[in-house]
Amino acid sequence: MPTHAPSPAVARTRRAFWGLACAGWLWAGSAGVGAPLAASAPAPCVKTLAWSDDPPNTMRLSSNAVGGVEIDLHRELFKMMGCELRLVEIPFARALGELEAGHIDMIPATLARPERQAYALFSKPLLFLHNVLYVRAADLPQTQGRRLAELVDLGWRLGGQVGVVYGSEYAALLNDPRRAARLERVPYRPSLWKMLDNRRVDGVLANQLTAQQELRQMGLDQRLVPSRIALPVESGGTAWSRRTTDEAFVERFNEALAALRRSKRYAELLAPYGLSPSGQMIERPR
Repeated sequence: MPTHAPSPAVARTRRAFWGLACAGWLWAGSAGVGAPLAASAPAPCVKTLAWSDDPPNTMRLSSNAVGGVEIDLHRELFKMMGCELRLVEIPFARALGELEAGHIDMIPATLARPERQAYALFSKPLLFLHNVLYVRAADLPQTQGRRLAELVDLGWRLGGQVGVVYGSEYAALLNDPRRAARLERVPYRPSLWKMLDNRRVDGVLANQLTAQQELRQMGLDQRLVPSRIALPVESGGTAWSRRTTDEAFVERFNEALAALRRSKRYAELLAPYGLSPSGQMIERPR
């Protein structure tokens, strides 16, 4: 059967149809309604950060907004990366489980313990702060020249937060059943300060910046003081779920952090929290 060339009108219709198809449109239904197809654009850069009340690192402000030095720094870094940062309030211990499951993307200021590295990637730390043992002022001389294990062996009871590992020295106590029995762990740090003041524990481990602010707010900064037992900064930083984040993204984050540290903006973000331009605490006279 001979074939015939399409009429000019049909040819124009066909060209119009294929033009729309190539532009990413789909002819939908017999009613002839055009509906746009999703463009093959990169997935949006959106990450969810889990935070809990840990002033001045992460906290609820008087305006009811979420702030703190870790939040401020993460917001700045995400802005530099062209990404969106979402926040969800979850207690730290539960946030670790949510991170493992991939229900959240990240937790700030997290120690890179071996069991966590199985389900999390770790970027570089945003700050360089120590965890310090705080004691009653009258007991300070007893801590001179001693470490945590020695104090526990002398009968001291030490307090810490549930789910928080303050460094390898503290982890060693947790892994020793006899010494672990001398550790009191509670969900909220303000409870620990009251326990220390009331002699229910003999020392409390805490981040030095957080402790300084909380003790001043509670009027306990003259009675409860930092010892010289400071646990060194170890591996860790922001923890990223392996289920939702790849190593390339973490490396991008590290590069943005390096660029931020080289800029004046880093010091501007730290100054309101009493931190030096190098990300360390400025010692002030008591």
